[in-house]
Parts: sequence; structure tokens; C-alpha cells
Amino acid sequence: MKVWIGRLAIVYLGVCTPVFASDFLMDLRAVEAGQPVTKAMHARWNDQPQLAELVAEASRQRIQALSIEQLNQLLKTYPYSATIANLRYQKWAQLGRQQRWNDVLTLAIPTDDVELSCYRLEALARTGAWQPEDARDATQIWTHGLSRPKACDGLFRWLDQRGLITDEVRLRRIDRALNANQLNLAQWLAKPLNGRADGHIQAWRVARQNPEKYLLTMAIQFPEWVDMAAYRLAGDNPETALTSIPKLHPSVQQAASSAIARRLAIARDPSALALLKQQLPEHPVLDQWRVRFFLSLQDWPAVLDAIGRLPPTVRQESEWAYWSARALAMTGSSDLAIEQFRSLAEEVSWYGFLAADYLQLPYAIKPPGKRVSAARIEDVRQHQAIQLALALHTDGLTVRGRRQWDFATGLLSESEQQAAAEIAGEAGWASRAAITAHQSGLSDHHHLRYPLAHADLITQYSTRHQLAPAWVLGLTRSESLFMRDIRSPAGAIGLMQIMPATGRALAKTLNVTWRGNLTLIDPTVNVRFGTYYLKQQLERFGHPALATAAYNAGPNRVMTWLPKTPMALDLWVATIPFSETRNYVQRVLTAQVLYEWRYNSRLTRIDALVDPFIPAQDSST
Repeated sequence: MKVWIGRLAIVYLGVCTPVFASDFLMDLRAVEAGQPVTKAMHARWNDQPQLAELVAEASRQRIQALSIEQLNQLLKTYPYSATIANLRYQKWAQLGRQQRWNDVLTLAIPTDDVELSCYRLEALARTGAWQPEDARDATQIWTHGLSRPKACDGLFRWLDQRGLITDEVRLRRIDRALNANQLNLAQWLAKPLNGRADGHIQAWRVARQNPEKYLLTMAIQFPEWVDMAAYRLAGDNPETALTSIPKLHPSVQQAASSAIARRLAIARDPSALALLKQQLPEHPVLDQWRVRFFLSLQDWPAVLDAIGRLPPTVRQESEWAYWSARALAMTGSSDLAIEQFRSLAEEVSWYGFLAADYLQLPYAIKPPGKRVSAARIEDVRQHQAIQLALALHTDGLTVRGRRQWDFATGLLSESEQQAAAEIAGEAGWASRAAITAHQSGLSDHHHLRYPLAHADLITQYSTRHQLAPAWVLGLTRSESLFMRDIRSPAGAIGLMQIMPATGRALAKTLNVTWRGNLTLIDPTVNVRFGTYYLKQQLERFGHPALATAAYNAGPNRVMTWLPKTPMALDLWVATIPFSETRNYVQRVLTAQVLYEWRYNSRLTRIDALVDPFIPAQDSST
């Protein structure tokens, strides 16, 4: 971490922000460097919520010496601070490592954190406060398919010593480990079973490496891996998978057929047709891909039949209601189709817009029906937790600020959260405004859910590359919710989520100095790179939906998804094999409609924004 005082860059939490160093930032950096919270600091911040951050940082540095009484006093004094609240968990972990079990129980509260849960459960066991339901919770932690934190070792020893890790429980965990592809863990877990699980593990190994051999010789004895083996075989060699079905024992035939049908349907392999018309066991992925497969063939009677096989609650979802209406219209049941389309057209969603297009009805985008009252907004604005979050955000402490905001809104009622969403919107805090509006039910508050963050910058580079600014805004919202310092689990960085390798290559192409990953946190650079890359995809594929899919899944995958003949946009999107990309394309194009409305003050239909047909493969390459 690098801190310079004055009108210089302040580098922290992976963010470089050119600002004047505020008094609070200077005080916080001093405390982070080991200085205690001085009387002068107290005087400066005594009546401000930021004092909690200084006290929390000083307390964190002396967490070993912090007594439970002192911690409880901090929690009582600063109940609005996420950082103070986090001290509880830090102290809890420290006490667990020190095996101070009675003290652990004085701090323990419900949590999803596995390490802390293990310490709490071990504390209950060691102090004699163990209840039957605790054995269930501890066993559930133990039977996970991945290795557990070292903090759980003591609890697990205690369970084992008392015979609570039975052979049945051990076998259950071995199965979960194998399902998670954790062979080494499974083999280690099997050691106490004296070879009784060896055949089980070997069957899994064969099912992965030689699925045909497993299905023909081992599936009867070890049926747990039939689905996995049949699915793999269908991917490697569809013809062999199909011809193997009659050779299988009747007890595993249906399970194998279901897996093979699922894999072939996702691949839109014509050989899936016969299997998909059979009465196979219910499977949520297979059941939905049966519909998508027949959509790809535009076999509308089969689409209706496949939708009829979905569970009733699933059939009512917008997606399947739309396709039911489309199929009804294509099979001559116009009155029923119009009724369903009309109902769907009341939604502000991908399928709502498509239904409105079908009937040529106006989109249901309207100004908010009910605004949050000014009095409620002012009440929430005075909440110390909200004030602290806004102060941290203003000072550029983005990670602390988001953490504090999420903590603060967790303290509020739904109506107070709605007021908080408006406050975040007024502050220009796009990500928190959008998230809080969504979570609190402000579905028609499009000014909050679809913020115009970085609009000038995005318009500048969109115009340079002849891209629709509303499209790029929708894509950026879907990528990062306009958080310029965010990093995805895959490693993509910034507003338009650029992978470092892509960023490095684009920096060379565009003659931009590459300063490592920090380069991508700069909004100007990130948007410049993102729009340039998006333009490349549009030039390659010639259609915004294809370019959007390529931005998410990569152009090589999209090349394999191109239709052999021109295909209706709604059909092509519905049959994208990756659910993440399918939902992403729907989300981006839906957002583009809303941004056209917000940015250009006009309602523009989807078929006016993008060609309603996806071009055939030959014309796109």
C-alpha cells in the first residue's frame, strides 16, 4: 500500500484515485501504520460516524490483547459499523485457535463461515453444552466434498472419537468428494474402511476414463456414476453412447438414457430426437433442454408437448409461458396465444418485450408508480450506518464503503431500504442504488436499477467505435454494475471486466502504457479497451447478439453456435448452450432497451435495435 499526502495519487485496496487526501484518509492511514487514535483524532471525529473506522482499525491491530469486555463495549458503542462488527469474528477465530471454548461461546452467533462454525461446535462439545442437533450440523460440515479448514480438525477428531463418523457418513463424503473430482481426498477418506470403498472409487475412475467399459461391466454393481459416465460418453462419442443403451442392464438403462439425451440435446444433435420423445425420468436440465431442442427444430407441436412435461410451477415462469404462447400461435391456437402474450407484455423483461413485439403493443416501461417519501428518505439519511457508508464512498474507500453499505441496509426495514436506494442514487453510487432498489422491491424505479454511471465516458468511446451507447451501458451494467475496481472470480477487472491477458494485448495494440492490473482499474482505459474489443466482435459476427455472446463466452465458442440457416433471434438466444451466456445476452439486450429509454428519452423496440434474425454460419465467417 502506498500513501502520499497532498494532491497525489493514493493507492489502496487496489484502487488509484487522484484526489486531495482528506483529513479522514490521513488519519486512517496513520492508524493503519500503527499510530494510536489520538486525542486530536477523537476531537476531529467525535461527532462523526468515521470515528468507528479509526477505533476499529486500532482495535484490529491489538486484537490479541482486546478483551471480550472491551469488544462488547465497542459493539455496543458502534452498532452501526461493519468494521467493528467484523472484530467479533476476528476475536472469535483467535479464541478458537487458543481453545478458549467458554469465551468462544460468549461471542458465537449464527454464521455461514465454516471455520467459525467449527470453533463454535467444538466449544459446545468441549464444554458439555452439546445437543443432538449440533451433531447433525457438525456432520454436515464434515461430509462436504472438499477439504475443510484446519480449524475444523479438532471438532472432527472429537466426532471420530465418539463414533459419530460412521461408515455410512464416511461413504457419503467419499461420494461427494468424487462428485467434486477430489480423488485424493476420497482415497484418504477410504483408508479406515479397509478396502470396502476401493471398488466404489475404482468404478468412479473407470466411469471417467472409460465410460463405455464402466456402463457395460460395472454400472450394475456401482450405479452411482451412471449419469456421469453416460453423459461423458455421449459427449465423446454420441454414436457409441446410443448403441450402448440396449446392451445395458434394465436397472440402469433409463438413467443412462436420460444423461445421453441431455448431452445430445444441449449439443442440438439430431440423434437426440428419439430419446427425447421417450418417457425418461424427470431431470430439471433435461426437461428444459427437451423444450430448447424442439425449439431449435421449430417443431412446435413437440415444443408444446415438452412444455407440458415441465412441473406446473416451472411452466408458469415467463420463459416457458412465452414459448408456450409462441407454439400455440404457430399451431393455430391464436386466441390462447394472444391471451398469454398479452399477460406477458405487462412485464419489463426480455420475454415481456418479445411478447409485446409479437402483439405490437407498447413496452410496459413507465415512470415509478410510487415514489419514496421525502420524509422517509431524510430519516434514513440520518442513520449513522448509512452516513458512514456514504462517507467511506466519498473518500474513495470503495471496498470498505460497499461492505459498510451492505451491513447498513441489513439493519433497515424494506421501506427504509427503498429510501436508502434513493439516497445511493442521489450520491451517484450506481452499484448500491441498483442492488438496493432490486432487493427492496423497487422494480419500476428504472432510474435506480439502470443508472447512467460513466455515461459520458461510455458515449465517447462507443461513438468512436460506432457502437450504440445504450448497448455498451447495458453490457457494462451486466459486467460490473459500474464498479470500476471489481474483480471477477475468473480474474476479469474493471467496468467492462477485461481479462489481464486481453488487456495486455490491447495495450500494445492501442499504444497504452501497461502498468499491470492497475491499468484496468482506470475507467478511461477500461472502457477504451472494452469498446474496442466489443467492436472487434461486432465486425467479426455482424450481429449485436452474437457480439454480446462472444464478449461473455469467447468468439470461438460462438462460432460453434452459429445456425446453419438464418434463425429468429428469440430462438437462437433460447438455445445458447451455456445458461450463463444465454441469461447474459437476454440481460444486456433488455438493458439496452431501458437505456435507450433513459438515455435518449424514447422507447425503442428490440427489433429496431438488432436484426430479428441471426445470420447463417456461412454469411458470418
